[in-house]
Amino acid sequence: MDAMGDDVVNDWINQLPDEILVDIINRLSVVEAARTSVLSTRWKYLWTFITSLDFHSPRGMWKVLNKLDENEQSIKWTWGAVYRRYDREILVKRAKYICWVNKVLELHRGSSIDELKVSYELYDSHERIITSWIRAAISKGVQKLELNLRAAWGNRQYTFPKELSSISSLKSLSLSGVNVTSEIIESLVYNCPLLERLCVANSRPWLCLKVVISSIRLKHLVIEGCFSNEEFEISTPSLLSFKYHGTGHIKLNVQNVPQLVDLYISGYNLSNMIRPFINYLTQLETLELHFYLCEDNTRSPLCELPKLRYLTLSVSAPGAGNLFVLTHMIRACPFLLKFTLKFQLVGPRTERAIKQFPKCAHEHLKVVEFIGFVGHSIDLELAFYLLKNSISLEKMIIDLTSPFSRGNYWDFEDCEEKKEEKKAARMRARKLKEKAPKGVKLVIY
Repeated sequence: MDAMGDDVVNDWINQLPDEILVDIINRLSVVEAARTSVLSTRWKYLWTFITSLDFHSPRGMWKVLNKLDENEQSIKWTWGAVYRRYDREILVKRAKYICWVNKVLELHRGSSIDELKVSYELYDSHERIITSWIRAAISKGVQKLELNLRAAWGNRQYTFPKELSSISSLKSLSLSGVNVTSEIIESLVYNCPLLERLCVANSRPWLCLKVVISSIRLKHLVIEGCFSNEEFEISTPSLLSFKYHGTGHIKLNVQNVPQLVDLYISGYNLSNMIRPFINYLTQLETLELHFYLCEDNTRSPLCELPKLRYLTLSVSAPGAGNLFVLTHMIRACPFLLKFTLKFQLVGPRTERAIKQFPKCAHEHLKVVEFIGFVGHSIDLELAFYLLKNSISLEKMIIDLTSPFSRGNYWDFEDCEEKKEEKKAARMRARKLKEKAPKGVKLVIY
């Protein structure tokens, strides 16, 4: 664009009121928003009025690990030296992160903070600092609060303060790697009158606790990574979705959830985990089950699901296994629109002849997605079965990335072995084109 055109655009933008400019900046990350301060004198402080503060550094830790791996290849490190180097790197990065959050909150001029997200490896030693961040957000009417502190050592987790468990403006709360007791959970549910979403993940002290979650407003509840013998009573008439991910040694008493439509369950004994929801299965629209492939687990669900539209099965299975046992779950959903398989192969890969698959018409299934596709007999058989029996199928998506490595170190590592495995899986996935009916789109990632 020529100089005159640039002037026209600048004049048009500068004519907008500050409120609209702040709304535009609010859609950027905190770092990007701060960078707008250099545009002009008028823009210098606009970013300090943003209402969404997301202090997220998803790959910071993994970059440090990758750097250490590179150093280890060129220098023979002792384990002590590696740990000391790692500690130094982490200490510097953590100090910079804390200074960053402190500075942004100190400079913030807006009257409100709608959203505060803190995501970094922080410990109980940072209690005063973290609590001050929460207080700053509460003072400005925070609606969405997310703490993902992912401490490497469980006994050093930050403890959520009981005195802050009454937040009148709060609508969504997510606590990951944060110590919470049953008292605090119940206090949050009862004393945050607008709370609609609650997520508690990887909280260590939940040992044989009984937690009663009874709320009129709560719509979404997530309990994740709590590997102990908890006991939950859930009575929430507005609850739309419930997710539990753990060992399955949980005692659930579920009642008065007439609006429940989305359910995610993970556990060693799937039938026992689903049984508390038996009276609500027929009203489900979305169901995700995470389990190890064995005879006991393939008996679920326990009835037909006439309203289910989206089914996801997250399965770990031995190479000699047979995924055909999953088809009865698909058949239990006569109006299913999308089926997703998240697949992890456990143990050695076994090659054998493709077995004959049963015939069963799935009249409404339109999209099939395989995540973690390896292209061996075990998953090729199920893919062939769905291509043959899905009358209305429009698309089959093949994703070669393991669903269980996403978001962690192995997701960022790209070694030669992984490249070769993906290349071989891609070649095997192309066999599906020969079986795909006309009009079905095959997408391979």
